[in-house]
Amino acid sequence: MNMRTSWLLVGAFTATAFTLTPAVALAQPSGPRAIIAPIPTSPEGQTYGRWAAAYWQWALGIPAASNPVLDATGEYCAQRQVGEVWFLAGSFSSDPVVRACEVPAGKSLFFPLINTAYFAFLNDPPETRTEEYVRAAGSCSVPAEISVTIDGFNIPRPTQFFTGGSGSQSPIFNVQLPPGNVFGDDGTGIPELVLSPSAEQGYYLFVQPLRPGTHTIRWTASGCGSGWSQDITYNLTVVGDAGTDH
Repeated sequence: MNMRTSWLLVGAFTATAFTLTPAVALAQPSGPRAIIAPIPTSPEGQTYGRWAAAYWQWALGIPAASNPVLDATGEYCAQRQVGEVWFLAGSFSSDPVVRACEVPAGKSLFFPLINTAYFAFLNDPPETRTEEYVRAAGSCSVPAEISVTIDGFNIPRPTQFFTGGSGSQSPIFNVQLPPGNVFGDDGTGIPELVLSPSAEQGYYLFVQPLRPGTHTIRWTASGCGSGWSQDITYNLTVVGDAGTDH
């Protein structure tokens, strides 16, 4: 998960071309299927691009001390989770991360496989705060290689789930940084402020609610062009009554 601002610059990546496919359904050995929403759809009322913007607002809106992106164990996976969709975090590091997380039954999951974004400051020069500029600065620039498994089943062609295509592009968005945010080298963060305008591109999955019980999601990805990669494992426990089968 890469961030770029006028203050911080770390890498980039790009997408290969994709074709549109029906929902990906993975048979689970002891229960209903895991279903992934197709990229051109609007699961839970929003496109992949809008969920991607919401993901960044979530990921950067939590103080560093309890931020799920910096979390090495999954201790903070429930931070600021609201509504019917839970975010699973990527990592700001290329080191492997294994997290354990308890998720309420009936919640869909949305998470980045690998992504990049650009965030402008309000007092940046006007020419660097246009939509054209921030989209270009926050765009992918190197082809990605991605592998994803859910409960041991491979997701076919994960590079199709890209937020840079027609109908799936994220909107221009703002990010409110909290005190003690993730941009601080000393743990205090840069002062509380709004990053605007912001733009992103990346590869994400929207997974419909999994059945109650234990599940493992793992993804590996690379493609930022300078050694950037992701190796994330989530050992999930879905708890409670799902209500209906998915």
